[in-house]
Amino acid sequence: MNLQGKHKCIENVSRQNCPICLEDIHTSRVVAHVLPCGHLLHRTCYEEMLKEGYRCPLCMHSALDMTRYWRQLDDEVAQTPMPSEYQNMTVDILCNDCNGRSTVQFHILGMKCNICESYNTAQAGGCRITLDQQ
Repeated sequence: MNLQGKHKCIENVSRQNCPICLEDIHTSRVVAHVLPCGHLLHRTCYEEMLKEGYRCPLCMHSALDMTRYWRQLDDEVAQTPMPSEYQNMTVDILCNDCNGRSTVQFHILGMKCNICESYNTAQAGGCRITLDQQ
């Protein structure tokens, strides 16, 4: 009941195998855990996954609320200036959380999505120096 109206339905998701252990979720005696993206994992597999990372193994969406960590990363980015040759560099990114695309300033610690403010992003193009700063 606590998921009502808050989850994304994926047809027959419980009829698939757990992407971690590859065992059938539907017939398993192990409780399933629903990720925010709608995918299912065994609860025990989910707990083990969190020891190594924070993303769904199927779609790369954040598997838990990362807002507090993103704010910490904001502080680290602000305190870590880039060398002069990288200060005016921008990159195109794809956000794994909102699936949005944006162009952002390059930073070695991470590139923040302009849409949802997540750092769960991937570079979607090459780096370039902004024209007004060349």
